[in-house]
Amino acid sequence: MPVVFHYLHLLFAFAWFAAVFGAHWNTMQAKRAKDWSARATLFGVNRTLSAMIALPMLLGTGIVGNLLAMQLGYRMKDTPLFMAANGLWALLVLITLVIEIPASGALGALAHASADAAARGGSGEPAGWSKELGRWRMANMVQLLLYIVLLAIMIAPWGVAK
Repeated sequence: MPVVFHYLHLLFAFAWFAAVFGAHWNTMQAKRAKDWSARATLFGVNRTLSAMIALPMLLGTGIVGNLLAMQLGYRMKDTPLFMAANGLWALLVLITLVIEIPASGALGALAHASADAAARGGSGEPAGWSKELGRWRMANMVQLLLYIVLLAIMIAPWGVAK
């Protein structure tokens, strides 16, 4: 059974990373796009990636990771890295729920409103665009950095005794 949990843990972790990095890539493409309808489409994809893929994969990573650790005999009270990994995971969930998903939704809505305005002859960046984009970028950067730390904890031979 630990082999199944290990496989699922890695699958969920890398699927979460793929969703977060895909959203990052879409944002870079949206920045290059001249048309607000293209930006609206890309940020709509980001909203879906965040809510439908990234969040469930992140939750699955933590749940399956804890089940795997228990199967392998690790106990939270005896393993400081286990506590650190759970703390970082909880921080990632919090950042995703409080900052990243709301900012993705706001960017999608602002881009969609600008696309509608551009179709009627309007132009320019919508009010609040820079603020939401900055918020989203900060959340995405923190998520990617925390993932690197968690990956190091997850796969590096730290010599943690059971």
